Parts: sequence; structure tokens; C-alpha cells
Amino acid sequence: MPSLKSEWEFITSGKSIYVFLLVPLLVAAVFGYVFSNSVVKEAPVAVIDQDHSSYSRQLIEKLDASQYIQIERIFHEPIQPDRLFYNEKFVAAIYLPQGLEASRYQGKQSNIGFYVDQTLPSAVSGVKSGVTEVISTENNMNAVGRLKAMGLNDTQAMGTLNGLSLQQQTLYNPTNDNMNISVIGFVNTIFLSLISSFTITIVARLRKEGTLLEELNRSTLGVIIRVLPYALIGCIALYFSIAILKHFGTLRFASHPFEVLVPFFLFSINAGLFALLLGWTASEPAKATSRVMLIVLPSFLLAGFQVPTLMLPKILQWFGNLLPITHHFKFIRGLGMRGGELSYFMTEVGSYLMMTAGLVLGIMFMSWREFRLSHRMTSNEEEPVQVDAIAPSHSLPS
Repeated sequence: MPSLKSEWEFITSGKSIYVFLLVPLLVAAVFGYVFSNSVVKEAPVAVIDQDHSSYSRQLIEKLDASQYIQIERIFHEPIQPDRLFYNEKFVAAIYLPQGLEASRYQGKQSNIGFYVDQTLPSAVSGVKSGVTEVISTENNMNAVGRLKAMGLNDTQAMGTLNGLSLQQQTLYNPTNDNMNISVIGFVNTIFLSLISSFTITIVARLRKEGTLLEELNRSTLGVIIRVLPYALIGCIALYFSIAILKHFGTLRFASHPFEVLVPFFLFSINAGLFALLLGWTASEPAKATSRVMLIVLPSFLLAGFQVPTLMLPKILQWFGNLLPITHHFKFIRGLGMRGGELSYFMTEVGSYLMMTAGLVLGIMFMSWREFRLSHRMTSNEEEPVQVDAIAPSHSLPS
């Protein structure tokens, strides 16, 4: 079709196609490298050892053996833990009180201080887990020893301590990998910004060229299908961006490599149509481009990758469901991270198709409105200007 050919020639005539293809790949590679470490390991921790005993040294060695903890320095003199965090040399401090070893042999409880710098929450999550594991293991070992001294065997001692055992399984993202949360969100938001920037200017460009009405006279479909080249190129760029994050990063993406193309293409189509509709009334491309933030900002806040949608008020959840990227993230989580098959998501595919139909109807309404405004302006220009006749002057008889 002439419209599709014209739009394809426009894309390939400059550097736009290279920007559209390469920017998502470059962003995926950079973010994949920057966030390749999902959990901080060997985080610097200080120990304030006031016991100076053999047991305190053993406990420090066990803490240091954790993959999440690196004991950077041991203080034997009293010191305020707060002062250790000012220059960010340590992310946590552990206080071992005087009499720790004696309390252990006497069966008394000892209060170990654990101070965490919560201004860096993502940096201390691993430290918290490491300290909790070491202390829990140490408590069990001490308790088992005392029970065995009372005549119980190993099985009886463990059963007495742990009558109920919780078998927990953390699925799909057990390490809270940033690649599966923040990085995938940023990459797709940048992709949304790119495809919106290209498609939001289509109508304004045709209007500036003086060909919009001619295009609409042939068929409104001619304007709509101009989104297809962008959707096709965008789908390819998005597909290979995910491939980069999976093969060169730590992204979990278990979907069938061809099934995922269906929701990716539907997302690209709907994102393009959404931008096309939003930019329809702009008088020139520059003014249309300024409206991209009206797409990107709500998508960033309401799509569910930065803040879970369950945490949003109901009204914002409803508005979020009107955005194409919200459904896109559902497919990424369902197909990619959870490994579901496309057949499980027919309801979501139907939602995409309903969204496509709604956007097409909106574009058809704007097309009808464009014709109406055009006819009104033409009628005003062609309306004859009526001038009141001026009666000829007659000289009065003398």
C-alpha cells in the first residue's frame, strides 16, 4: 500500500532505523553489565569485640566465612557504631558483648548488637541474611549440645528443637536479581519512549507536509498502518534486547523463543497506536514529541515494575490497565520469568486485541473530526462577503 511504502521510505531515509534498532540493544548491554551483581557479596562489616575470648574469635570467623560478609576490621575498644557509617567504609557493625563466652557455657542468653546502615537497603539485604543464618546455626548447635548432655541422641535433640520444619521454596527470582526487576523495567521503558517518539509525530508530519487530508480521503487505514513498520522494527529490537540480557546477563527468561514474539508485537502495535492517537492534534512534529512524557511518566509509575500494582490505589490500578506496557510486563513475568505457555494467556491476548480495537476506533473518530474541521474551514473561506449597497447621492434642487 502507498502509505506503508511511504512510511517505510521515511524510516529508512535517515538514521532513525539505526537509532530504533541499536539503542535498545545498547541499553540492554549497558544495564546488563552494570547490574550483573544482583546481591552485594562480601559487604564490608565491622566487629566490636568486647569479649576478647576464644569463642568470640570463632564466631567472627564463622561470620567472615559467609558469602555475604567481609569482616573488614575488628575493634577491641568501645566505639559508637554510628561513627563507623559516616564515611561508608562499613555497611553494618556487629557488637559482641563482654562475657559472651561465659554466658554460652552457663546456658545464659547474650544480646549481640547488629547495626545496619539502612540508607543503602539493597546493599545490606545480603548482610542481614548472612548474620541471621550464622546466629541461627550457632543457636541450634549450642542447644543440641546441651540436650545431648542430658542424654538425648542427635535425632531426639533436633526433634525437640525443631518440632516444625518449614520447607520454603522461593520461585522464579529467589535472589531478588535486579536484572529481573529494575533492569527489565528500564529497558522496556526506554523502548516505549523510542517507539512513542517515532509514531507520535506521524499525523503532525503529514499535516505539515499538507498530505494528511489526502491520506484520509483515501482511507483512515492508510494512517493506521503507518505504525506497522515501527512495530515490526521495535519487536525485533525488543526481542534481541531480551536475548542480550539473558545470554550476557543474569535475566531469567524461560519462554519459548517464538511464542514471545506474539505479545511483543502486540505491545509494539498498541504502543504505536497509543502514541499516534495522543499526538493527533499537534500542529507540528516538535509539539507532538513534547507529549511523549505523557506516555512515559504514567507508564513508569503505574505499569508495575517500579512499584507493584497491588500497592497502588484501585483507581490508579484501573488507569494502569489502560496502558499497553502494563500488559507487556504481565507477559514478561508470566511467559519469561515463570515459564508459562502462550496458551495460558489467552485472556491477556484478548485484552490486547480489545485495546487495539479501542485505539483504532479513537483514531477513526479523530479522522472524522479532522474532516469536519477541514470542511468547516473551507466553508468559511468560500462564504461570500455581502457588502451593503450604498445609495447614490443626488444633489438637492436649488
